[in-house]
Amino acid sequence: MKALACAVLLVVLAGCGSSVAAAPGPSASVAAPTPTVTETEWDIDPSFNATDLAWIELMIPMDDQLLRVLDLAASAGSPAVRAFAGQVAAGHRAEVAQFNALRTRSRLPVRNPHEGHDMPGMMTEPEIDALGKLSGPAFDQDFGKNLKEHLQQTVILAQSIGTAGKNPEGKKLAQKIITGRAAQLKQLAALG
Repeated sequence: MKALACAVLLVVLAGCGSSVAAAPGPSASVAAPTPTVTETEWDIDPSFNATDLAWIELMIPMDDQLLRVLDLAASAGSPAVRAFAGQVAAGHRAEVAQFNALRTRSRLPVRNPHEGHDMPGMMTEPEIDALGKLSGPAFDQDFGKNLKEHLQQTVILAQSIGTAGKNPEGKKLAQKIITGRAAQLKQLAALG
């Protein structure tokens, strides 16, 4: 299971060109991309492993982008969708603060190695622009589809931390994300 979790995180990171790669477990058959910068070059806190660092660097831009998308929910046709988007946004703002604190504690530099990358669980800029031009039920449908993809992808990533991560705070946050996203996915399905 640990090898599978590492492989999932590696596939996501390999697809977007991350400079911090998670090291696969001994039974993993996925080759890690060669990092351009190693953790030791940054004097990384040893309570964080490569999987933790990659997760932090991935989740900050994912959550930041989702906050932009959630701000568009003022165009939602349904008051329930608008209210739900507000709740999800509040949770994600708190989550970004937690990830920023983890990044600071890990001693990772403040940067976005995923800038401009097309990654699972994230909308492209043209998709965000198109969503911003929608309103009413058309907005609700597209918004719901994209929010669902984000929530599902972040659960997959958080599960990799539960099995392959090292930092106790990160593991606790990952479990909170898994539990919270499961509840959010049920609420989103009910808005359907």
